[in-house]
Order: sequence, then structure tokens, then C-alpha cells
Amino acid sequence: MAELVPAILTNDINDFRKKYADLFAFSHYFKKLHIDFTDGDFVPEKSIHISELGFLKSPFTLMAHLMVVNPKDYFEDAKKSGFGWVLFHYEVFDEDNEIDATIEKARDLGLKVGLVLNPETPLFAPSKFFGKVDLIQLMGIIPGAQGRAFQEQTYDRIKELKKLTKRAIISVDGGVKVGIARQCAKAGAHLLIAGSAILRSEDEEMAIEALKADIEM
Repeated sequence: MAELVPAILTNDINDFRKKYADLFAFSHYFKKLHIDFTDGDFVPEKSIHISELGFLKSPFTLMAHLMVVNPKDYFEDAKKSGFGWVLFHYEVFDEDNEIDATIEKARDLGLKVGLVLNPETPLFAPSKFFGKVDLIQLMGIIPGAQGRAFQEQTYDRIKELKKLTKRAIISVDGGVKVGIARQCAKAGAHLLIAGSAILRSEDEEMAIEALKADIEM
């Protein structure tokens, strides 16, 4: 069964603390927390920096989604802040050896590794790395902001990805809401990342319960 993972994206540390506290109150619903970081270069928006989260003593498995041009520069701060996962974008690299070096650095720090693919990236291009990472994350939207419309070709991309990798966890991030969550789960996704569907709802607990029920249908 697919697993629901809430997400936080913000450029204000006080806003982060509020969102984190809100999700912490419902922590019995989930085990992982996905936190987005942007540098203003890979995507226009700039978020809080991962080094600002040294105060976290979290019961969750923390996943850092690094929408940045130099992901390796964030790994040590991720480790210090208690993250168990680092997820970085295939599109930021020019050479294959740069990807290998990035994976190696994460492994050296004891971090699990996720490779993130934007909607326009053909799956065959990064397929040589699928056996080297723990997770492959398909973006359901053009990354950079929560609340954008889900791209429906993602369903077919999940099915295609399942044929290309038998080992890696398949995650979907962006635009996940009731209805879409169910279709992604049916297509074969293991993790469903939901940000605005939870944190921009009028009743966060009801939103979480609705998403979980949708996945389980």
C-alpha cells in the first residue's frame, strides 16, 4: 500500500515552525516528513536553508528534497539536522560522473539517496542510475511552488518506471490530492508527497484522513 508523506516548503523559519507543529500534532498518521529546499537558482523561489533546522529533534524520518544546483553542499547540514534522506534533481547535472560523486558523498555520510526527475525528463535518460539510488521521485508538477496543477502523464510515467526498476522506491511529489493520490497508488507509487493539499486545507486532520482513505480505496 502506498504511504502518505506530508511536505513543507517555506521561506520563513517561523512559518516552518508553525507548519511543523501542525503536522507534529497529527504524527500518528505518518512516519516520514518531506521538507523542500530551494536556492533561487534551480527554481526562482528561495526557501529556508537546511542549516536553520539544527533545532529539530524529530520522531519522523526526515527527507530533504534539494531543489538546488549544488546538492552536495547541503549534505553535511542535512546530516547534522537529523535528515536520513537526501533527494536531488537529475536536471542540475551536466556530467554523469557528477551524479556518481554526489551519490558517493551521500553514502559516505550514511544518507539514503533519492533521484528526482522533472516532468519533461525522459525516464530512459537517467535509467543508468536507478540501481544506484534508494528512491526515484517523479515530479507531478514543474517544481518550485506548492499548489500547481498535476500533470496527468505522471500516471504513465509511474507505470513505465516500474518496468525500469524493481528495487527503488517510487515517489510522486507535486499536485497530489484526493483522486490523484488514488490513481498514483494504483499505478504503482510507493510514496505520495502532499503539501498544499494538507497545509492549505481548512481542516488539516480531515485532509490527511481523506488522502489516506483515497490511497486505501
